[in-house]
Amino acid sequence: MTARWLRVIATIAVVAAIAALIYADRHELPAAGRALRHADRAWLTAGVLVLLVWTANWVLLHLAARKVTGAGGYREFARLLPVTVASLALNLAVKSGNLAGLAAFSADARRRGGGGRVTGAYLAAAQTAEVAFVVTLAAGMAVVCWDGKIERAEIAAVVLFAAGLLSRVVALVAAVRSREVLRRVWVWPGRTLDRLLRRPPRQRDTAQADDFYDAVAAIRAHPWSAVPAVCFGVLVDLLGATVLWASLAAVGAGDRPLVALVAYAVSTLFGIVGVLPGGLGFVEFGATAVLASYDVPVGVAAAAVLVFRVFVFWLPLAVGGLLAWRLRASPGQRNRLRGAAHG
Repeated sequence: MTARWLRVIATIAVVAAIAALIYADRHELPAAGRALRHADRAWLTAGVLVLLVWTANWVLLHLAARKVTGAGGYREFARLLPVTVASLALNLAVKSGNLAGLAAFSADARRRGGGGRVTGAYLAAAQTAEVAFVVTLAAGMAVVCWDGKIERAEIAAVVLFAAGLLSRVVALVAAVRSREVLRRVWVWPGRTLDRLLRRPPRQRDTAQADDFYDAVAAIRAHPWSAVPAVCFGVLVDLLGATVLWASLAAVGAGDRPLVALVAYAVSTLFGIVGVLPGGLGFVEFGATAVLASYDVPVGVAAAAVLVFRVFVFWLPLAVGGLLAWRLRASPGQRNRLRGAAHG
């Protein structure tokens, strides 16, 4: 069975599960509709403002990584803003371990005659964000354990996430030890997949591994310079949890920041280990289940999660998708596409 068919089967299974959940809780749909219709505009506005800060923080994370690796500095904020939003959209649209977003930064680098340092800086920022999520996850799990509400699904998700994180730690250790070791670790997943799918082994490009090695070498030379990037990485998740907090308050689920933190941590965890891009289905299920366990009515919880996902998924995907198209297409290509559309 090919990887494509595995993704198709997984997509069908997730869609069927979501449909079954909606059908089982169909009596909650009117409550969800009422919660959305009567949403508090002040809290929605607060959610939008936090979303803007969240977006700016992503830019600052990439700028911090670029500074420590010698690829740029904070003065590039305005120029890098659309590139970062485009990168976020690509990562939301494709399940790639956050590698898809590199295309936006690579396109920007080609325009400006940049090179490998940009790739290394992006990879450093992406890994920093994922490792920083451990802080938010630990806080969320601490609250869940304290309240005695941890479930088997959450334990399984933590185990899967830990396994993925372990592979990245191995890559980091390899990067510290040797460029050649890192190359072997870098191509190992692809070669393993070739064997599992019984297809001829393909030649793997190790250029990104070399860029990552150079980025880690720069951080090793000045370790304290990486502190801002780590702080911005942690803020990504704290601001995301704040968006969910505002979404909860907007639909009348109460002003409960700790509940929002737990729901954000668990749903993000489900989204990471889920098989669909952007955690589709997994984030919604995880967040709604956690909120319901804290006595939020299912309909109201679903409304809050819908608002939250509009903020941190659909809006960045729509805006970033347009920006990604503009970055990848040359002015001549865009003019030809517009002409074809009007013709």
